[in-house]
Amino acid sequence: MTHKHCHHQHKCPSSKNTAFYAAIFVAAFGVIEAITGWRSGSLTLLSDAGHMVTDASALVLAAFAAWLKSRPTTKRHTYGFGRIEILAAWLSSTILVIIIANIAIEAIDRLRHPPSTITSETVIIVAIIGLITNIVTAWILHQGEKTLNMRAALLHVMGDLLGSIAVLVSGIIVYFTNWTPIDPILSLFICVLISIAIINLIRESWLILMEANPEHIDYTQVENTIKNIGGVHNIHNLHIWSISSDTILLTAHVIVNNHQLWPQILDEVRHVIHKNFGINHSTIQIETQNQTIPCIESN
Repeated sequence: MTHKHCHHQHKCPSSKNTAFYAAIFVAAFGVIEAITGWRSGSLTLLSDAGHMVTDASALVLAAFAAWLKSRPTTKRHTYGFGRIEILAAWLSSTILVIIIANIAIEAIDRLRHPPSTITSETVIIVAIIGLITNIVTAWILHQGEKTLNMRAALLHVMGDLLGSIAVLVSGIIVYFTNWTPIDPILSLFICVLISIAIINLIRESWLILMEANPEHIDYTQVENTIKNIGGVHNIHNLHIWSISSDTILLTAHVIVNNHQLWPQILDEVRHVIHKNFGINHSTIQIETQNQTIPCIESN
C-alpha cells in the first residue's frame, strides 16, 4: 500500500508535533554543545554542535511542511499541499550537504594542524548527554508518520547520533592516549556515513519532483497487468507518478474490445492496480477502436 501506517494500535502522532518537539531537544543541546566545544577545543564537539543547531532549523522546517501538508485542498491547489514535504526533504538534505562539506574542510585542516590539547573529560561528559538527547529525539521522530519529509528530519538526527558517538570515542581516546588527530578523523568518518544516506534521500526527492515513475513500482508490470484483464485490447498513454511520498497517481487510456462492458472493465482495472500496486488515485480513459468513452477518475 502507498500509505504509511504506524506499527501499533494507535494513530501516528502528528508529524508537525513530533518534529517540533524534536527541534526543541536538538536546539537546546546544540547551544550547550557549542559552548562546551569552544571552551574544550574539540572540533568534533563544535562540528556536532553546528550540525545540531542547523538540524533544529531543519526540524522546524519539517514541522512547518507537515502542518502545511495537512491543510485542505483549494481551487488553486486541487491536489492539496502534499508536495511541500518533498520540497522540505530536498531542501533539508541540501543544507545537510553544505554542513558536511564545511565539517570535512575543517577536519582536513585540523589533520594538518592538530590542536595541542583537548579537554577530554568535558568532551566525554557532553558526548554522553548528547547521545541520550539524540536517542530520545530519534525515538520521538520514529513515532510519527514515515514520510520522505520526516525521513529527512530523522536523517539529520541520526547524523547527530553518530556524531555524539564519534565525540564520545574521540574523548575517550584522547583521555587515554592524548592522540588528538582522532578528533578530525572521526569527524571525516561521520561525514562519509551521512553523505551516503543524503545522496539516496536527495535522489528520491528529486525523482518525485521530476514526476518520475516511483522506484518501487514496475512500469512494465503495471502495463502488462492491465493488458491481461479480460476485455482489455490494449493500453497507451500510461503515466505513473507521485505528488508526495504517500500519494501515487496513475492515468491511462485503456482500449476495450466491447464498449458495453466498460463499467465492469473499469472497476476491474481500478481494483487490480490498487490491490497489486497500491495505486488508489487513478484517471482511466476508456476507448474502443472507433470511439472514446468519457474518462473516469477514482480516488
